[in-house]
Parts: sequence; C-alpha cells; structure tokens
Amino acid sequence: MVVEILFSEICGLYGDSQNARYLQATLPDAQFIYTALTDTPYFVDNVVDMLYIGSMSESVQRRVIKKLLPYKDRLNQLIDAGTPILATGNAGEIFAQTIDYVTEETQIEGLGIFDLTVKTNLFDRYNGKVLGQMGELTIVGFRSQFSFLYGDNSHCYFLECIRGDGINRGSKFEGMRKNNLICTQLIGPILPLNPLFTEYFVALAGIQATAAHREAAMEAYEQRVKEFQDEKVVFGHNK
Repeated sequence: MVVEILFSEICGLYGDSQNARYLQATLPDAQFIYTALTDTPYFVDNVVDMLYIGSMSESVQRRVIKKLLPYKDRLNQLIDAGTPILATGNAGEIFAQTIDYVTEETQIEGLGIFDLTVKTNLFDRYNGKVLGQMGELTIVGFRSQFSFLYGDNSHCYFLECIRGDGINRGSKFEGMRKNNLICTQLIGPILPLNPLFTEYFVALAGIQATAAHREAAMEAYEQRVKEFQDEKVVFGHNK
C-alpha cells in the first residue's frame, strides 16, 4: 500500500501534521511517500492508494494550487477511480472554483472540482467546534480559519452538523465530498481525534486496520463527544 503525503513541510498547521503520523502508526506496513512542494507529486506517474494534504497559510495555498493545476486531469482520474484523498483545514479549498482573498483584493482560480467559491478575510478570524454526523458515524473537530465557502454543497457535503457551522455561518453542511475525496475544514487533528473515522477512511482503500492506540483514542473520543453534546459548550465565535 502506498500513501502519499503532500507538501508536509509547509502543509501541517494547527497540528495537522499529526494526521500523517497517525496514519503511519495505523498502517505500519504501508509505504509512505512525503512529497515536497519542489518535487513532482508521486501520484502523477505512479499508483497511489491514498493521498493526504493538511492546513497551510494563505500564501502557501496559492503556491499549492499553482503546483497542482498542471496535474488536474490526473487528480480527476484518481477521484473518479475512488482513491481516498483527505484534505483538512483550508487544504480542501484548493478544490473550489475560485478563492477570493478579500484582504489582499485578489482572486485566483482553484482546481474546480467543486462548484463553490471561497472568501478569505484576514480581519475575520473564526474559531469553533463541530459535532457532526456522517451516516452513522459521529465526528468531532475544531476550526480556526479566516475563510468560508459559498454555494450549494447539499449534494456533496462531508458532515451534517449537529452542532456548529458548516461551510459558512449560515450552513449546516460541513466540507465537501466527491467519491472518496473528502475535504473538511476540521483541524485538531481530525484523525487522532476520531479513531472510528480513521478506520473508515483506511477502509476506503480496501484495508481493514485498527486505529493506532485505539483504546486510549476511543476513550478520548467518547469523552469529547459527550463534552460536545453539552449545551453549555460554546461552538463558534469570532476572535
């Protein structure tokens, strides 16, 4: 099994680098390829079983889009083939149609996988939590962001929020999904926080694996679900 981690040297903010480490601990026999931004992505000319990319700064986001645009057709092939791809934090925004950097008064094109637009305002920071449902699976996570997505993701969302906001303050649908491409603005990092989701995501690649440190991870997960269900817990605010 081959797992490619994209641009981890610059795409690991908010603890998202731990997602890759948790995957590696869960899949100790897999081959992990860490691709730097200066490298040609391994997936371009080779078979991969899974891709991951984490949170990044706004300036890095533009560089990542520029890097991946020439390989858009190959990414679409992987998506259509059902390759599991996870993008966390603002990494999923690169798959939108456009990103409007309001503060800098500039707009760029994204990879255009989802018919959504992004607005990024560095004077409008949002911190929050999410308690969401993906089918029968309950997922918890945190958010810290300057950006929101706009458009209709009711047909392609990742989570339906029980508590917390979706792709924007008026939405209850969090993230985007196409086949096994999953984009979520949740950070925290999401995989260690949600061992059941980790097992689900790995299973998308046809691998039945037990999440690393499962007993301790499940204990923490169950405690956090209970906490997030408490009506006294505040779920979103501006800073």
